[in-house]
Parts: sequence; C-alpha cells; structure tokens
Amino acid sequence: MISVVIPSYNRRDCVLALLADLYAQQGVEMEVIIVDDCSPDDSVEAIRRQFPQATVLVNEKNGGPAVSRNRGILAARGDIVVGFDSDVTVPDRLLLSKVLQRFADHPSVDGLAFRLLKPDGKSEDTPRWWHPVPIEGYAEKSFLTSYFSGTGYAFRREAVVEAGLYPEILYMHYEEVELAFRILDRGGSILHCPELVALHHANEVSRRSEVSVFYKPRNQILLAASCLPGLKAVGYLVPRVFYQFAKACGGGHVKDFFRAMKSASDLLPQLLANRKPLSRGTLQRIGSLKQGLAP
Repeated sequence: MISVVIPSYNRRDCVLALLADLYAQQGVEMEVIIVDDCSPDDSVEAIRRQFPQATVLVNEKNGGPAVSRNRGILAARGDIVVGFDSDVTVPDRLLLSKVLQRFADHPSVDGLAFRLLKPDGKSEDTPRWWHPVPIEGYAEKSFLTSYFSGTGYAFRREAVVEAGLYPEILYMHYEEVELAFRILDRGGSILHCPELVALHHANEVSRRSEVSVFYKPRNQILLAASCLPGLKAVGYLVPRVFYQFAKACGGGHVKDFFRAMKSASDLLPQLLANRKPLSRGTLQRIGSLKQGLAP
C-alpha cells in the first residue's frame, strides 16, 4: 500500500485540488494523510467535510514542514511513502501506479525524485532543481542523484525511518538535502524519474522572503555542521557565508543575515551533540553523481 503524506499550512484551496487528483488515481491501494501545521484558515474543516476518507492530523503548534512530514511518515501504514507539498496537482491518474512499478523495477533503490513542472505542464520548475547535474539535458532522463525535492517524491518508508527522518532542527529549507545525504550514507540510492510528474503551483519565491534572507544562510551552517567533516565543512561554508553577507548588504537585509547567524549559533550546541559526519565513501559517492550516472 502507498501512504501519501501532505504537510499543509493555510492552503485550503490548493490542498483540496491535490486531494481531488489523488482520489482519482487508478490501480493502487492507498491512504492519504494530511498534517495541518496550525493553519489559521478553515483547511481542516474543509478537508474533513469534502474528503472524509482522508486522515487529518493537526499539530499542537506550528513546527514547520519537516515536523509535519515526519509526523505523517510515522503515522503511515504503507511500505511506500509518497510526499507532496500542498501546492501541487497530479494530472496523471496513473502516477502512483508508476511509482510502484519503478520500485518493482529497481528493488535496490530507496527513493524516487519526481520531475517538477510549472502549472502549464511543460516548463521545468527550475528553482527546485538541485540535482548534481544540469537541468538542460537531464530533465527527461533517469539518473541516480543526491537530491530530491519535498514538493514531490517517493521513498520506501523503512529507509526514511532508518535514516533518521527529516531533520526537524532546520524547520524548513535544506531538510531534503540532509535526508538525502543520510539515505546515501546508509548505502541507499535515489533515482530521478522523468515520467513521475507533479505540477507545482507556487509563486516565485520573493527575494526578500524569510527563506532567502533567514533560513537559507542559517541552514547552510547547520547542514555543514551536521553532515560534513571539519575541512569539508569549512570549505563548504566560507564562500557561502561571504556570498550571503554580500547579498544581504546589496539587498538591504543585513539585520536578517545577522539574525540568521545568531539563530545558527544558538542551535549549534544542540546540533553538535548529535553530529554525524558523512563517511568519506559517501562524500566520494556524492561527487561521482555529478557525472549523471544511469541506474
């Protein structure tokens, strides 16, 4: 059985559209779990009214996408977990069937990264392409990757749980990066699948958004501290911190940059207490994936 997990926050109409697509899926046994992160709108009431067959979990306090995804994954009964952000639609009624077929065809693969398109169904959702190969020439190919987007993915549930789930300390942004690294570090693999298509309806992220000015510079530090050995962490962070500072100066949000640095500093003791650097073999493997390796 497939368990579909959807974190939701204040996107009633979007999540209702996604649920309509999911309950039109053909040829699969599934459950749908929505984890509402304290939405101020009437999302929960609307979902329960229009889709009573769905499971709706409501967080006691706002915890962010990582917390919501983890709660849904832990509640899931299926061997396969498919995750979507709430601002996605799935026009292909055989998508979940294709997910099962991909896992059957590749029994050693732990995760599937979906192809993400803009609402027109033709244009690539380039801001969410963080794969180690260029989008030009690879968007329509299957290849092993060190990344997946939380916007659309599928994993063997056991692999995600054993890898430690999403790192909740990050709240949002880069949580998929660390989970992908943990999957690879335990010997797993992630496959980009161009036939598994989800349409992403989000507006372009504002350059002054909280993600850009706060979570990105903060979580780059936390990711490096959590995953990378000493010199690798320094080499990763130095150019990024300088770049983020220069960007903050040019964009007029220096206060946000230093707020991010302060937050990272406050969280580092907790993170370092549980630090698990990736093995040398994993780092070498991640580097090799830049060659666009076929499954």
